[in-house]
Amino acid sequence: MPPHVVMRLIRLVENRLIRERSTAIPTHLSVLITLRFLAEGGLQKGFAQDFVHPVSQSTASQCIARVIDTINHLADDFIRFPGTEGQREHNSNRFQRTTRIPGIIGAVDGFMVTFYRPTINEEAFFNYRVGTSMNVQIIVDSDYNILNIRVCPGSNNDRFVWQFSEAKEYMEDLRADENFPNRYYIIGDSGYTPSRVLLTPDLNAAEGSPAHVYTLEHVRTRCIVERTIGILTNVWLVIDRSRKLHYSPEAVVNIIHACAVLHNFRRRQGILDENDHNFQPAELRDDVNRRGRGEAAEYAAGIAERNHIITQHFM
Repeated sequence: MPPHVVMRLIRLVENRLIRERSTAIPTHLSVLITLRFLAEGGLQKGFAQDFVHPVSQSTASQCIARVIDTINHLADDFIRFPGTEGQREHNSNRFQRTTRIPGIIGAVDGFMVTFYRPTINEEAFFNYRVGTSMNVQIIVDSDYNILNIRVCPGSNNDRFVWQFSEAKEYMEDLRADENFPNRYYIIGDSGYTPSRVLLTPDLNAAEGSPAHVYTLEHVRTRCIVERTIGILTNVWLVIDRSRKLHYSPEAVVNIIHACAVLHNFRRRQGILDENDHNFQPAELRDDVNRRGRGEAAEYAAGIAERNHIITQHFM
């Protein structure tokens, strides 16, 4: 981050850090140590020999934990799901600049963050593709801002993480409320179960058909979340899947959340990483939709919703 942006971050967190500080490390140095750790993903022991941050590993560890905790206390200020009709309409209008699909307020996807096997409940975090990990679900708007984040043990697939999320519950409650007649949607890939509030592509659509045209627009629009994941994990290398965190599950969750807060903080400061075309989607996709029995009705309703949109806007 540019120096002036770092100074703004320091001013945001310094009051809380000063109140809680139990070491002699200045606030600005604590923040710089943490930013370097998150951005480089390096081992803390390297800080002891660093002429810029000449501190011991134990001191660096304390600084990082305190700053990350403080950053996460800012989450409600920087990560906000659209909670008013005006906000939902704004998000929908922004998406409709590039697609005919109506009512989109966010795009959802997941990626994995790996870490060393914990000593307790290790099977909950084991993913057959990447090993011990967390599955991180993010929902983003059309401008690369993270609207919602949910971190679950890596044994859960993307569909499961969404299925039992507060975001899904919120969207369904909104749809059921007669006081809000507008239809709003989250878009996801075919690994999710379609529903009245989550739209997926039609992979079986005949080429050139209205459903095929819809699917092309859907895929093109949804790639915003893949690019956001690419930006997030390329800026904050500590959560890039090529690294493996040597922390407890609780600490890994805190690190992931802090990176998400900092992602939105950077965007508010005008740092627009999407202009760097080197950013690529960071996660392999699993496009197989494995539905449970209880999701059959939801699936049918989702297909009907998608067909309604195709009929109304693509024919």
